[in-house]
Amino acid sequence: MTSVVKKGVGRLDILSLSHNYSIIMRIAILSNSYGEDRSGAIIARELKKFCPDLRISGFPLISFGKEYGKRGIEVIGGSPSPPSGGFFLKSIEGFIQDIVDCFTIPFTYIKRLHRIKDSIGMVIVVGDVPLLLLGWMALRRKAYFLAPCKSDWMAPHLSIERFIIKRLTEKMFTHDEFTANKMREKGIDALFPGNPMMDELDPEGRFEPPDGKTLIGILPGSREESYGNMKRIGKIIKILNRKRDDLHFAVALSNTVDSSRMKSIIDEIDADVDMVEGAFVDILKGSSLVISLAGTATEQAVGLGIPVVSFRGTGAQTTKRRLVGQKKLLSKAFRLVEYIPETIVDEIEKILDNESLKGEMKIEGLKRMGPGGGAGRIADYILKREGIG
Repeated sequence: MTSVVKKGVGRLDILSLSHNYSIIMRIAILSNSYGEDRSGAIIARELKKFCPDLRISGFPLISFGKEYGKRGIEVIGGSPSPPSGGFFLKSIEGFIQDIVDCFTIPFTYIKRLHRIKDSIGMVIVVGDVPLLLLGWMALRRKAYFLAPCKSDWMAPHLSIERFIIKRLTEKMFTHDEFTANKMREKGIDALFPGNPMMDELDPEGRFEPPDGKTLIGILPGSREESYGNMKRIGKIIKILNRKRDDLHFAVALSNTVDSSRMKSIIDEIDADVDMVEGAFVDILKGSSLVISLAGTATEQAVGLGIPVVSFRGTGAQTTKRRLVGQKKLLSKAFRLVEYIPETIVDEIEKILDNESLKGEMKIEGLKRMGPGGGAGRIADYILKREGIG
């Protein structure tokens, strides 16, 4: 029997034929940048697992949407990162750069969405409240809203943010259960089904720690500042290498980093250090501790139950202010230390030599980041609410 669901309030136009669904209207996934693109793309993949005929398009704001493309999801538009690297609120210089050079990005984004708004039947926003507003301005349609980078552990939602979320969303999916509870207390329909950031963290099979050694993973970051960060981390490694002979170090190299440039820095350290591309999860899961000056990767390490030690780096992602925010988010699972190499080494040794402390940090990390499988649960919730599948 054939049934047609007419275009309605926040629902898809669906032509359903038995259990095969042909989606007439496009699902648009709006995302801020690389990390949010990844979560959006994983949700898209899960949606297609449930209903292969869905037409889904990714609309990245500040990236070219490679995370969508590598999972077979259509990408519409895209733009390069702003001059500040996306951290314009962390410095006056970055703010001015972005205002001068990138003020057109939101307007271009709205125009791009608006041109095809009649073909869009459902909106999923993965990002922040400004992106939610951009989507509303372009499409005049409520969205399912995943806020992966905003947690009330770190920075409680402002009243204006709650006002916008309450009026422009079908459902809010939060970074953690604590945030979901806080939002529900304020009358917002919020749910924590798990964090998609913790999905697709399967071992790559490209790196194995040497026998008889304790592995320390190194995450210098994925931006230009990673080279300066690695030089700082190198000083820590040299001291540890002088004090102990039971350690091995492995740098998880991002594909956005120049490997030859990074290798030249690592070669100067004169210690037992591997640099491995495409083995991020192998390195994390084999590590007893991680030294991290990264963003999302730090949270993923903590979410896998691995103690993380961090300190101020050389760029916008590792300013003291940003790291203090990360400390609020990750609590006891994340050790933030002043950049005094000897002090950092003492902190690392204290953690390595105390199994009870490592266990406490693991438990706290799992609590703060939540379980994997969030993307699948989000996809399942949306499809059931929309009456699909």
